[in-house]
Amino acid sequence: MGVLDAVLTETESRLGLSSSKTSTLLSGFLGVVNEQAGGLGGLLDRFRQAGVGGSVSSWLSGGAKAIPTENVELALGNDTIQKLANKSGLSFAAASSALALMIPMIVQRLAPGGVVPTHLPANVTSYITGPTAAMASGARQAVQATESAVRSSAIPRFIWAFLALAGLLLIGILLWNSRQTATNVAFNAEEQVRLASQKASSALASLKPGFTTQDLLTALNLEIVNFPQGSAQIPSEDFDFLNKAAVAIKAAPANSVIEIGGHTDNTGDADANVRLSQQRADAVRDYLISRGVDPAMLTAKGYGETKPVASNDGEEGKFHNRRIEFTVVN
Repeated sequence: MGVLDAVLTETESRLGLSSSKTSTLLSGFLGVVNEQAGGLGGLLDRFRQAGVGGSVSSWLSGGAKAIPTENVELALGNDTIQKLANKSGLSFAAASSALALMIPMIVQRLAPGGVVPTHLPANVTSYITGPTAAMASGARQAVQATESAVRSSAIPRFIWAFLALAGLLLIGILLWNSRQTATNVAFNAEEQVRLASQKASSALASLKPGFTTQDLLTALNLEIVNFPQGSAQIPSEDFDFLNKAAVAIKAAPANSVIEIGGHTDNTGDADANVRLSQQRADAVRDYLISRGVDPAMLTAKGYGETKPVASNDGEEGKFHNRRIEFTVVN
C-alpha cells in the first residue's frame, strides 16, 4: 500500500478519527509542505524556530515521537490549522492533535537516514491530488467491514480471510495504476522548472540585509538546475537564476563557504556518474566565479547516484535526482 498509509492508520486508531477525515487532513498538510519555501526543509526550520529543534533532530534520526499541540500551532500558525480543520471536517483541537501525531511519522518516512528531500516524491504528492488517500481509506474501510462480517456471519473465517485478501489485492492494483496515471499526467518537467525558477528568484529577491547562510541556501535550493542525461552543460534557462545567485552569494555572511553538490540518476555506470556529477558541480562553480563570486566561497563535489531524493524507477524521479544542491561547509 501507500508509503503514508501507516501514518493514516495509526492516527485513526489512536485518536478515533474517520478514514475520510484523516486522509483529507493528510492531503491538506502535504499541500502546505509542497507550497512551503524550501519544501520539507523549510517546514522543519519553522518547527526549529518554534522551539522543538531537538524533536526535529529526533525525527530525522528515526524517532517519531509526537509533540505538544501548542508547538504545532506555533510552527504552522492557527490560520493554517483552522483551514486544514475546516477542509477535513475536524475541530481545531482535533486537527492540532492529529497533526502533532502525524508530522513526526511523516518526516521519518520522507527523510530516511536524515536526508531531507528538496521535493516531495511522486508517491507522496499523489496523496495531495486525492486518489491515493481516497483509495487507501477505502482499503482500510474494506478490511474493517470484512472483520465485522466475520464476527456476525456463520461463514467460515478462512473464506472471509481469502475474500479480504483478494479485495486488498484488487485495491492495491487499482491504487498502483492510479498513481502511475496521476504521475504520467501530472509530471511536466518544463513546467516544474519554470515554477521552481519563479519561487527561487522570488526567494532570492526577498532576502533582507543581514540574511543568514541558511536563508541563502533555502532560496538557492528552490531552483531546479536540471541537466540533460549524460551532459554537464548548464541549461541556458538557468543562467538568469545563476546570475541572481551570484549577486546573493557575494552578499552572504563573511567566511561563508558553500558546497555545490552534483547529483545524477542511476542511468549508466556508477563510477561514470560520479565523474559526470563532479563535472556538473564544477560547471556551476565556474559559472558563479565568472560572475564575480570569490572562489574561496565555493567548493564543488560530485556524488553521482549515491544521494537520490526520489525513486529512479520513473522519469520524474530521475528528473529530480539529476540536480545541483547547495549546502553549507562547516
